Amino acid sequence: MKLATTYICVEDIEKSLHFYKALLQQEPLYCNDNRWITFDCGNLISLYNRKYDEKLIKETDLIHFNQAYLDDFNKLDSPKKNNVVILNFEVDDLKEEYKRIKDLAIGDVSEILYVNVHLPYYYFNVIDPDGNVLEITGKYEV
Repeated sequence: MKLATTYICVEDIEKSLHFYKALLQQEPLYCNDNRWITFDCGNLISLYNRKYDEKLIKETDLIHFNQAYLDDFNKLDSPKKNNVVILNFEVDDLKEEYKRIKDLAIGDVSEILYVNVHLPYYYFNVIDPDGNVLEITGKYEV
């Protein structure tokens, strides 16, 4: 078994597309209307727009989904949240990337954080349009 893609449930697909294009400095590998967008950044990361399926369910004869999907989709605890996973991205130069992300002004950015439990580790966090924490780490010259 291998991990195929990590996908993030988003509220505003256009806002999230802009954010991730700027963050990853690339165009998407794949776009499926406004439902699904995939980037290749070492491994695949995708954006999923729940509103697309919601609209399709309301406006079509439901041939796109089976009953199990519809039951899961309509659970009261939906929409799915991404608050138990932190995506970690690695860059060559953390100071340079920190400046680039701050200059883009695409989301809230923490200060550069330092941890030294087993090894020195520097990173910063950036928050995407849906409130997901993305951790950016890499070489850091003091």
